[in-house]
Amino acid sequence: MPTKNVFELISQKKSSKLPVTLVLILAMAIVSGCSKTVYMMPAPAAISTGELDPFADTPEEEQSSNIMVGYATNRMPVGAKKSRFYTRDFDQDVRLGTATVRIGDGEKTWDEIREMSSKGVSKEEVILSMEQVEEVGVLEENDALDSLTPELQEVMEDFNRYIKKSRLKDVTVYVHGANNNFYRTAAQAAQYRHFTGRTAVVLLYSWPSAESIVRYGTDISNIKKSVPAFVRFLKLLAKHSVARKINILAYSAGSTLTTEALAVLGRDTSNPDRQAYKDSLRLGSIYFAAPDADFDEWVKQFQSYQDLVGRVTVTINQYDSVLAIAQEDHRARATQTWEKETSSKSRLGRPDLDDISNRDADWLVNLTKDSKFDVIDIDPSAIPGLGKGDHDFWYNSPWVSTDALLGINLDVGPAERGLAERTGEKGGSIWYFPADYEQRVAESLKDLNVKYERLRDEPL
Repeated sequence: MPTKNVFELISQKKSSKLPVTLVLILAMAIVSGCSKTVYMMPAPAAISTGELDPFADTPEEEQSSNIMVGYATNRMPVGAKKSRFYTRDFDQDVRLGTATVRIGDGEKTWDEIREMSSKGVSKEEVILSMEQVEEVGVLEENDALDSLTPELQEVMEDFNRYIKKSRLKDVTVYVHGANNNFYRTAAQAAQYRHFTGRTAVVLLYSWPSAESIVRYGTDISNIKKSVPAFVRFLKLLAKHSVARKINILAYSAGSTLTTEALAVLGRDTSNPDRQAYKDSLRLGSIYFAAPDADFDEWVKQFQSYQDLVGRVTVTINQYDSVLAIAQEDHRARATQTWEKETSSKSRLGRPDLDDISNRDADWLVNLTKDSKFDVIDIDPSAIPGLGKGDHDFWYNSPWVSTDALLGINLDVGPAERGLAERTGEKGGSIWYFPADYEQRVAESLKDLNVKYERLRDEPL
């Protein structure tokens, strides 16, 4: 039986405040998911069990050890355009380009890569490395979006040709977490694309992380300062790409950047026709994975953009050790006079409903009954291989990575992708991974494969 979830209105005992220095020491002791080397993630369960073979449709030109993803960043660059390196410094310009990530030593054949991607590899067996980073255009802070420069026009034309060639006509934007460099985040985005059989069009948004666990506060500050740049990037995609939908996978602290940017769009009243405005943005699935965002602020922000987006998924591990440390850090900094904007409340990925008003709590619980808002309880005791305090489960758990890939790319509800439902004490709907998840998702894939064939054949 899965453990109960905070969305069921079970109060959690609030921990006492800890000094910032102690918080940082604890963080360095427990955060193992921030290694600077990226290894190939476990094969998603739908693939490793043999029920799904995404590589059957991989285009011939993609059949190599190199995975290419697009990127956008407001980090400052150094080096030549065809061999960029991005620093921790930043401004409000959005730099666009492509990153090529290599699997292993580059010597394996496509058949070998396909086999190890389907059967899985041992932990820390295959390293992903950066092969090339090429910047192709810049959207400067004061550039108009209505008429692009010739350089940006060419960039978007090339990008649109790529979308039209893909079997999935959507774009998925990956927004990474804290304490990450450009290489690590590009490798994460590349893995997401790889396990769709290289059919998904994936764009990394690399915000300027300070790349140090002891500078978590700096990361949060940089996120807030990067919101205008990220908003302009989303508007660029909406206005000048031919993507059917713009999906977002927001991981950890990337959820703060995502929700704050969506709130900016949601509070924009310049277009009185809300439906026309929604249609112009084309925002699709928003998947919050282990979200490190202020719970109370997220609720207010979500209320402003709920009507503009497609399916919204929030994954929760109430034992998440990284979010526990992040919460203590926020609470400690909230006591400082120079941190007036810091919330002392719980994180979205392990929320406490006592941190929001009764009215907002009722609204949120009722919303879980909506077919477009899903809360998933990540229960470490019920998911094979998942550690109790794990934070990186969206890519390190074969079950959760399967759910993310199916939910984002096919825009289907939890029941259609093999999850089970229970009702919370206040009547809310909570989804979880049942013991027979692999069998359930295998059955679901029979119908989902039909939907995938239909989607890929639909013209733009």
